Amino acid sequence: MSAFLSPYRVVDLSDERGLLAGHMLGRLGADVVQVEPLGGSSARRCGPFDPDLAAGDNSFYWSAWASAKRGLACDLDRPEGQALLHRLLARADFLIESADPAQRQAWGITPKQTAAAHPSLVHVSVSAFGLTGPKAEWPATDLTVWAAGGPLLPNQDGSRAPLRISLPQAWLHAAADAAGGALIAHFARLQSGRGQHVDVSAQVSATACTLGATLAAHYGHPDFAIPGSAAALKLGPDGKKPLDLSGSGTRTRRSKWRVKDGMVEMHLSIGPATGRFTNNLFRWIASQGACDADVAAWDWTTLPQRLISGEVSEADLERARASVALFLAPFCKEELLEQAIARRLLCAPLATPADQLSSKQLAHRRFFIHVTEASGAQRTLPGDFSGGLAQAYATPQAAPALGQHSDAVLSQWLAMPPAEIADLRRQQVLQ
Repeated sequence: MSAFLSPYRVVDLSDERGLLAGHMLGRLGADVVQVEPLGGSSARRCGPFDPDLAAGDNSFYWSAWASAKRGLACDLDRPEGQALLHRLLARADFLIESADPAQRQAWGITPKQTAAAHPSLVHVSVSAFGLTGPKAEWPATDLTVWAAGGPLLPNQDGSRAPLRISLPQAWLHAAADAAGGALIAHFARLQSGRGQHVDVSAQVSATACTLGATLAAHYGHPDFAIPGSAAALKLGPDGKKPLDLSGSGTRTRRSKWRVKDGMVEMHLSIGPATGRFTNNLFRWIASQGACDADVAAWDWTTLPQRLISGEVSEADLERARASVALFLAPFCKEELLEQAIARRLLCAPLATPADQLSSKQLAHRRFFIHVTEASGAQRTLPGDFSGGLAQAYATPQAAPALGQHSDAVLSQWLAMPPAEIADLRRQQVLQ
């Protein structure tokens, strides 16, 4: 056994919504076969794109998350293709799919159908809202999943509509959860011999990945990160707005600071647990004469009491924040990181992809891997997703071209003779 999952086989029918799950199992050594329609997976049409390659072979999204897999192209809308699929499932340990309800029914892969035909199979479904309930058949995009799961709401800017969250990633959270769920079901199968259905809702995954915001109201801080929200604007019994007991101003979102070459994350912590780090920051700022004398004298460990008593006002806090912004602006991210280590500050640069590629730390840990695709394109990809377990991972493998391994998979999994493979290709069932 060359990697943790090397004895096991995976049929991956997923598109961009579940692609990462099979990639993770493949990196752990499973033989993952990505089954695509003859025209190619819709994931091949997900950007960003390589301008030097033709459509279908130029998706960086596909290059990343279809790597560690072999590729087979088959027409699953024909009976011959469906029969071939079930022959593969009879030899597989896992099925991963993100199909629409009508597709599952037509392909014979509803949970009931796979449990009856392949009782030892771990069947993993990735969908927007789960396979049951009134929303089970609702279509959804990355944006609507974020909205339904809750994380989109804190991106509201006052009374304006929420903003899209950076690059699409809701489905990546769901697919990663799907890989974890598949392994838990596999662990149970090792004891019982029976497979299970793992039903992953992207809405639930989106909620879980921002659990702090989800639980905030239960801890007395409703809508804590939503500027202009009803809770934030509602006046208390004394006719005043509720205090925002955060040095950075959680509702004003002043924990990210612009610097010379980007941004850094630094929360102005208050209170006995972490206020000492903010004391360190203002000791440095004061030594450069860059803040008012009264602010320089604050003890941020006792600031909550002074805010509650009214001794320090929101306007005073805003003066302190303005001093921080002006002080940090001329620095580069690397300079601030060095100062943060030397002066014991809670500060971290926000790394761009270019920063990550040039990171000395990631280079030392050999985090990135390099593969060559069938087109000849060179790709730099994330490597092992945990350290110290080299024996857990398989040799890196580039994302497949369309139908690149059809013959090899059918020969190895099904002992299918070349003449039968050629006949399927003549019938245009196989690429």
